[in-house]
Amino acid sequence: MENLYMDATTGPFFRPYVNFDASSGICIIGGESHLEDAFGFYRELQEWVERYVGEMLIFRFKLTFFNTSSSKGILGIVKALKRKADEGMPVQVVWYYPKENYDLKAEAEDYMEDVDMKFTLISYDLD
Repeated sequence: MENLYMDATTGPFFRPYVNFDASSGICIIGGESHLEDAFGFYRELQEWVERYVGEMLIFRFKLTFFNTSSSKGILGIVKALKRKADEGMPVQVVWYYPKENYDLKAEAEDYMEDVDMKFTLISYDLD
């Protein structure tokens, strides 16, 4: 299985950076996400998770902003992670959110409730 890496982009649309490491199972999505084709972008990431056959997945979300269409794509990834966990793969989800950005924290809590899965929530200072 190939790693999946994408640099963040800015402009009229923002794409988050992506670093999915097939050998370690560590996957990171970070930055801002408001895309012209959020469905296609997140579908590719979800399919990678669905094809992953390693020993475990450690998924780190470090998003500072995402729009509604990105939120639906993120939920697709979270559901794929839940399926992996239900199949017996160890899955850890870590959700980083900027301190005092309670909206991003609430989004993580909504995802946890939607799929009945525990995340580790970590606040951090924006530089």
